[in-house]
Amino acid sequence: MPTLSSGDTLSLKSLGTATGTSSGSGVSLNAINGSAGATVQLSQYAIDSVGSVSGFTYVVESTTETFRLNFSGSGSKFTGAIADRSPNFQWSVGSGAKMAVSSNSGETAAFAASALSNVGDGEQQTELQTVVTHTVRVKFDDTYNGHATNFDANRDKTVYVVDSYDNNAASLCLTADSPITKWDGSIVEVGDLDEGDELLGYNPNNLNLDSDDDFFEWNARDVHGEFCKVQVRDIIYSFASSYYNINDGEITATSEHPMLVWDNEQQIYKFKEIFRIKVGDRLIKAAGGVKDGVIEVDVDSINHIKESVEIVSINVEDVDTYLVNGYITHNKGGNSHTDLSAPGAPTSLSYSDPTFSWTAPTFGGTITAYDWQLDNNSDFSSPLSDLSVTEWNKTNVNTNEMANLHGSIISSGTYYFRVRARGAGLVGTYTSGLEVTL
Repeated sequence: MPTLSSGDTLSLKSLGTATGTSSGSGVSLNAINGSAGATVQLSQYAIDSVGSVSGFTYVVESTTETFRLNFSGSGSKFTGAIADRSPNFQWSVGSGAKMAVSSNSGETAAFAASALSNVGDGEQQTELQTVVTHTVRVKFDDTYNGHATNFDANRDKTVYVVDSYDNNAASLCLTADSPITKWDGSIVEVGDLDEGDELLGYNPNNLNLDSDDDFFEWNARDVHGEFCKVQVRDIIYSFASSYYNINDGEITATSEHPMLVWDNEQQIYKFKEIFRIKVGDRLIKAAGGVKDGVIEVDVDSINHIKESVEIVSINVEDVDTYLVNGYITHNKGGNSHTDLSAPGAPTSLSYSDPTFSWTAPTFGGTITAYDWQLDNNSDFSSPLSDLSVTEWNKTNVNTNEMANLHGSIISSGTYYFRVRARGAGLVGTYTSGLEVTL
């Protein structure tokens, strides 16, 4: 309930206007409440103060984002009778030309961001955010709560329209509401981070993790280390058609986001993409005191959720780790976030017993890995060997290597083989399937 002070005025006539019941002198509490004979008080429609505007600081181009005006000391009738009425709120965008009000739903409003031209590369992202700055503005005036702090006053939030310039970020990112631990111990959603923010990182076994090309090769039989300060250098905003949910919402991220885990099968600590994590593995999490050490949390459930979701990828330096919901995770896998197109499909795919070979595709960056699949079905619906070997950067693989990595002998028969390339954190497309007889 609001804390009303001596001298505060609550007018029944003004309440009628605020609720859209009546603007005349014949309004009654029964009519406003919609229930004759019920006990209701004027104070139940009152508030103490008009608060701040909440919503994402960064809005991805060509999308719509919802912002909310918050209140404190709200009476029990305020939300349903006053806060959901658009005439009580004046929403606008104060500056910039890449954002406009899409709808006014009262205490919430949707703003649509226009498309941006590509900025070139990640080093220009800060400039882009500075240029395309907007002030989301709202003024609350219901005629009734004139006593409230910030009544009929502009409440502003600075918002940036950003370029979703990494089309392949979908495989490498966190959902936008994922909680991130800052260096001071506070928690903020990854979608609300700013470039330059200082986060809490963790350097396992005092390993120099400032290398995005080979961190998947690191492993250890035990894990110890120290927490450290890292800084957000780059932010990528994008969308994905699906994501993974570990332990009922403890981690929500897209398929190839790397987490520090105890690999139960190999009995080692390593960084592992989410789609490779299995029930029985253990996630590594900061202990209760945050900087007091780490604990291990069993992976009990992994669900693949097929729905559209806003995602964010960040690059931190100088150690390439940070905490998401307390769990230790690595950068998305590339130091630089660019407008590079993903690698094309490799060419000249061939087989000469016992070796598959191909030619690297044209790519503006460096090819760092190849993924390949072997299946007895031409649609690759049930691959016998489905390996994304991040350190596999040679343009051939033989069936013995395949069998060793797969963990079993590949029997004779007719198969289909395909391969794709990776580079700069981007995932290419598979070749067409090559039919072979082994």
